[in-house]
Amino acid sequence: MKNTKILVSVLIANYNNAKFIKDCIKSVKKQTYTNIEIIFFDDCSQDNSINEIKKFPKIKVISNNMRGKFGSFNQMNAYVKAFKESRGDIIFLLDSDDFFSKKKIQTIVNIF
Repeated sequence: MKNTKILVSVLIANYNNAKFIKDCIKSVKKQTYTNIEIIFFDDCSQDNSINEIKKFPKIKVISNNMRGKFGSFNQMNAYVKAFKESRGDIIFLLDSDDFFSKKKIQTIVNIF
């Protein structure tokens, strides 16, 4: 059963992972489930991350301009701020150097 009425939010946390962004975003865009919003949080990256993410349309980009001292705090901060901007009924967290298998979102939506 495919229920495309459920909005899914994929929150992506990024810090200096420009070389992985293309594969990460493609893994979300190629999902078998399609009612998805993508929120990309960039945490003061000093590489080409912002230019890479701008190549993809229909992605909400949040740029943080003050990075904290602790890596895991920064990551959780990214997800909290992205969560506040999300509208989804189901929320997925994804680091920018990771990817989803093609049926991941559909499988979880079916379970819910």
